[in-house]
Amino acid sequence: MSDPLAAFVNEPLVATLASPPSFERGLAYLAEGRVGPLRVSAGRVAANVRGAASYAVELRDDGGRLRFSCSCPVGRDGAFCKHCVAVALSWLGDRGPSVPTLDDARAVLESLPPEDVVDLLIDHAHEDDGLARKLLLMASRPASTARVDIASLHTLIGQAFACHGFVSYREVYGYVRGIEETIDVLEGLLAAGHADELVEVAEYALAAAERALDHVDDSDGQMREVIERLEQLHLDACRRAAPDPLALAERLFTRELEGGWDVFDRAVVRYADVLGEAGLAHYCELAEERWASVPQLEPGEDTRGRYGTRFRITRIMEALAELSGSLAEQIAVRARDLASGYSFLQIAELCRSHDDDDAALDWAERGMAAFRDAPDARLRSFLIDEYRRRERSADALEHSLTAFAAQPTLETYRELATDAQALGQWTQRRTAALTRLRGPEPESLAISRHPSLRSRGCSELVRILLWEGDPDAAWQAANEGGCTDGLWLELADRRRGQHPEDALSVYGRHVENIISHKDKRSYEQAVRLIDDTIRTLFAECGRPEDFAAYVDDVRASHKQKRNLMKLMSELRTAGIG
Repeated sequence: MSDPLAAFVNEPLVATLASPPSFERGLAYLAEGRVGPLRVSAGRVAANVRGAASYAVELRDDGGRLRFSCSCPVGRDGAFCKHCVAVALSWLGDRGPSVPTLDDARAVLESLPPEDVVDLLIDHAHEDDGLARKLLLMASRPASTARVDIASLHTLIGQAFACHGFVSYREVYGYVRGIEETIDVLEGLLAAGHADELVEVAEYALAAAERALDHVDDSDGQMREVIERLEQLHLDACRRAAPDPLALAERLFTRELEGGWDVFDRAVVRYADVLGEAGLAHYCELAEERWASVPQLEPGEDTRGRYGTRFRITRIMEALAELSGSLAEQIAVRARDLASGYSFLQIAELCRSHDDDDAALDWAERGMAAFRDAPDARLRSFLIDEYRRRERSADALEHSLTAFAAQPTLETYRELATDAQALGQWTQRRTAALTRLRGPEPESLAISRHPSLRSRGCSELVRILLWEGDPDAAWQAANEGGCTDGLWLELADRRRGQHPEDALSVYGRHVENIISHKDKRSYEQAVRLIDDTIRTLFAECGRPEDFAAYVDDVRASHKQKRNLMKLMSELRTAGIG
């Protein structure tokens, strides 16, 4: 039997699908013997590749197109990774009539008595958890006329979600794969007409998923996707089974209120059609009863109690208010917590989204008045924008001035420029603002700032002058007061055309800063800068002959750093020294 993959898979195709680094690493993996035994059948190749962990690779024909997958993080993002390269090249090198395939194994199995095949599978299942799980899942499927054995499904779900210690990032793919196979079976049972049983089974599985999340590194969100599938399974089962709406309302409310991972979040919105009028009314009763015990938080009150159960009942009440369509009800829910300026902003934005601009302005002004000494910057920006919309330029300017005085940054400077220009006052306001930036920092502000901010020097002044299109003034300010490394590099690039010597001095200091980190990646970055940028800058300065001397100086200054010297010696072989 000819293999359809052989018709179009070749080394040039593999090189095209992979990035150059992935292709080179795949070649190396193959040479290092990292590819496990190939599992080959017509149109399909699979193998495990040993990298930082063992990764499962599969290549398959899809109507003359190559489909591929790998369990590594890069492969899960859809890239033809180095593991795919290694498997593809291994298969290309191993093809031949003497190499048995799984199709050959199929022919052997078909020639055996059925009981021998069954014994073989069962014997292997005792040694292979994955195969055992698949066989047990197959056994859990009832005949079309039989009821589902819920206890057996509970056992299989528990086994699928079982964590033997913490599931690390590299182990999540294999862990989730077993869970997804179980969900496949549950979805098949729903399609076969077992909706009544699946309502309870899906709830059981969601509880198991919540417990498992405490022991899984879900950085990639794979467990979140599992929960979404189970939530959809539960909703679909409810729609088909039409469970008692009052009992369902109680379960949904309890799970949403007490759950720790937002399972059934905003359930009342998603299940409204299933709950119907009676279920929704009961859900509202439960929520209102709990909401009545939630205390009002006034501006500045302790907010430590805002999280946990209070946060979740607030989410429930917000969803109910949205269902009602009443702006007043939505405001009332949010107004139960006015402990921060951001709370006022949320209500103001809500009012604006409902085209009630007067209410939006009122809530923004109330929030600013409540936190006059320490206003929320986002709330103040909202209020300034409202004043501009109403052409209240003087009020907008007053708040822009206050914002700049509290936090003199490029962002607040630009806001100030907008409002001062509207009133024809920009010339004098600009002079005062730049004087403020150039002058000594008030002691109160200097003390309040985080150390990382106090070390920025004149960075904001430099940013502003660059924004205004005056790189010469920005360069002078940086030399007088200092700025961040990133701004120095931006200045160097801005001045490079007419002042390459300035750019060379900046990049020279930057190389030294990078080297001071004393790690391999930093050394590699420093050498790349020397090879590319600094070499070019010496040429732009008209001194290409001085580049070799600069390299020698770097070597002499850091001769004790052996890893750096090794990289620098490679520069010599490239004709640099």
